[in-house]
Amino acid sequence: MKIQSMTGFGKGAAGNFKIEIRSVNHKNLDIQLSIPAYMYSFEPEIKKLVKQRFQRGRIDIYMPRQEGDGRKLTLNASAAKKYYDVLVSLKNELSLSDNVSLELLASQKDIFLMDEPVVEAAEFYDALNMALKELEESRIEEGRHLSEDINGRINLLNKYLTVIENKRAEVTAGAKAALLERLKELLDNTPIDESRIIQETAILIERSDITEEIVRARSHLKSFEGLLKSDDPSGKKMDFIIQELRREANTIGSKTSDIEIAENVIEMKHEMEKIREQAQNLQ
Repeated sequence: MKIQSMTGFGKGAAGNFKIEIRSVNHKNLDIQLSIPAYMYSFEPEIKKLVKQRFQRGRIDIYMPRQEGDGRKLTLNASAAKKYYDVLVSLKNELSLSDNVSLELLASQKDIFLMDEPVVEAAEFYDALNMALKELEESRIEEGRHLSEDINGRINLLNKYLTVIENKRAEVTAGAKAALLERLKELLDNTPIDESRIIQETAILIERSDITEEIVRARSHLKSFEGLLKSDDPSGKKMDFIIQELRREANTIGSKTSDIEIAENVIEMKHEMEKIREQAQNLQ
């Protein structure tokens, strides 16, 4: 199963049957049917066929009542006579002058009956499967476009991360040198073990080091790239990875005051939000 968007459209026709199916975003699989009452017995099988193809999305299946479906309108003479007798009795009991008209009788329930048509199941399923296939192709095509867009943004995230990674060594070395110089100024003429100063400086520098965050972010991006190549439904997994990436980006931003790193973190967050929006459209 190729990666799919949850948005799509499909239609199918066979015999007297015409079926339209629309699909939009939904956190789970939600199947809604709009079909004539005489087709209700087909509902379990319809839903079964939908579930075989799709895992997420709201699926709306619409089948209008077709003209020329062989149904006949018949008069329920027995019911008409009973209605007439009751209405005449009521007229006499209440001493009404009005006559019981044909118009009044025709407005009563069950006077006319509509025969249910004979449903050609094979034709119906041909139309349904045609519509489902077209919907699936539509979702796959839209999924391809979304994947291409997301992949481009993943490349941008890797680019920003590379800039941050290259800047990290420079920032760490500069911070270490500045801190050592500052400590020497503060402790001028004060007897203290220089190795202890270097040790404490290293601890402070380590607390602001962003190497682990960069490594984890790289790992998350590789996982995301793997999902884009996978045939399994992955929209929910992508959303989870984006949350993890945002956590790493926030930590990187909080650990350093370097302007260039901060700017690239902002750009990363912008792309992550775009990816999150696109991933929410995927099955």
